[in-house]
Amino acid sequence: METFSKGGYPRNQLGTRVEFGNQARVRGRDIEPMEPQQGFLIVEDEAAFARSLARHFRKHRPTDIVHTLSEARHALGSGDYIGVILDLRLPDGFGLDLLTQIREAHEELPVLVLTGEFNREVVNRVQALRAEYVCKPATSENLTPFIDRAMDHAGGVEARVVMRVDDMVKEWSLTRRERALLLLSVEGLPRRELANRLGVAENTVKAQTRSLLKKSGARSLATLAQQVLKRASR
Repeated sequence: METFSKGGYPRNQLGTRVEFGNQARVRGRDIEPMEPQQGFLIVEDEAAFARSLARHFRKHRPTDIVHTLSEARHALGSGDYIGVILDLRLPDGFGLDLLTQIREAHEELPVLVLTGEFNREVVNRVQALRAEYVCKPATSENLTPFIDRAMDHAGGVEARVVMRVDDMVKEWSLTRRERALLLLSVEGLPRRELANRLGVAENTVKAQTRSLLKKSGARSLATLAQQVLKRASR
């Protein structure tokens, strides 16, 4: 199990940007170049920790790193992100100020606040701004659910369906692959298309389906999909 200690993501404005080859420098700091595909943005002032976080997030989507609020605002103003990981204590300000700005511009953008502090007032504020909160050190088990939800949101999966599927994940102790299969089953896709979307062989889909049905007690994937939709409609 991987263990991390800090991390973050941001949105909008200044930050003088000068290109040096395929790297960018903002206010004298090196930041990693933007990727054309939608991805994650980490706002973290500790470079080594930011890189360790980025290695985990890059397994799923391109990931950019910035170290200050001004760099974060610049990145969010010029980039297109599906999720932000935000440290609270940054050299030029407080992460909650950035989170407030993110919510003003992007009501539904997934944001994960990652910090070593536990302050009840701060936690309440984070929740009021509809962000998630994880205390350091963070583990891959803490980060992966956020990644899944951010990617679901980017893919346009209805929020209620995602919530009900996540309830079932906890109820039946489903694996990540089983969760992905359950979400796709709601679309009524044939096995070949499921395999294509999951990036696996059809026989793998068969095996995952058997495991999913055994855990859930459902007779078929179609029946299970109907169950998800029924719960989501309540």
